[in-house]
Amino acid sequence: MSVRIVLVAAALMSSAASAQMLNDQGPPQHRVVHRNTFALRYNPLGLLYDGRFMYRLRLYQSESKVLRDNFVGIGVAPTFSPAFMRIGPYVEFNPLTMFGVWAMVQFVQYFGSFDLAQGFAGAQSDFSDKAIKANTANRVATNGYEVTLGANLQAKVAMFIIRSQARLVFGHLKLKDGERIYYDQFYDVGAPNQGWTFVNDLDVLYQGLENKLVAGARYTATAPLYDPARHLEPGATGPSDNSMHRVGPFVGYSFKMEDGAAFNNPTVFILVQWWLKHRFRTGVDTSAALPLMGVGFQMTGDFLPLK
Repeated sequence: MSVRIVLVAAALMSSAASAQMLNDQGPPQHRVVHRNTFALRYNPLGLLYDGRFMYRLRLYQSESKVLRDNFVGIGVAPTFSPAFMRIGPYVEFNPLTMFGVWAMVQFVQYFGSFDLAQGFAGAQSDFSDKAIKANTANRVATNGYEVTLGANLQAKVAMFIIRSQARLVFGHLKLKDGERIYYDQFYDVGAPNQGWTFVNDLDVLYQGLENKLVAGARYTATAPLYDPARHLEPGATGPSDNSMHRVGPFVGYSFKMEDGAAFNNPTVFILVQWWLKHRFRTGVDTSAALPLMGVGFQMTGDFLPLK
């Protein structure tokens, strides 16, 4: 199971805490940082642990708030759920505070539990919750890899934060003959096997109570980039547009901020998003009135003291 949607929301709280540290004294030359997130969601159902452990090297020193949070980093990104695990190297490059790019390559292992993993004949296939539960004979334990390329853009004006996180995801699983796509619950999408999926999260948030509270809205867009020759089932009829849109409120609260602490910024958060477009979640399989709902807890920290 997975809850990737709430993970990016939680990462925003970590970014807010980092911004507070920068306002006080700026980042150190060397950092070994971690971020650990535990999350639960519904519609679709998911339970997940997601971690980041990274060494960061500051590229240059600057007193400008726009420039001072710069670094290049390398680390490992583990993800675990009752249905699968993912783990692999993670690299990140932030030339300035407002912008950064990152990439990771993860080995993926599905355990064959919780009706996953399942492959389908093509983009026109029914991969709704009902179809996945009904096709338990199609469930297999399998493995593969996933490549994710990301870009973050964020800005703060007075007490308001605007942030965009865009990702291109390439997935490759070992599927049965004739299966061209698979259901990726991490992104809740009929993912093209050996193909790319685009995902973007846009946040507009208010930050207050000494940076401990963020509240606002998130808009999410997802689009699998199918190759008609490889990912459409020949001769099949029916819709093949599996792009998705959803929007709704996000609220997070941090209980403690202690710069340089190994255990820092414990945060609880809630995300609710209504589906504006989805083949199966706007009345076909579940009611359009039923939103995605996610709750979680995150902590961050530094394993090296701030200098």
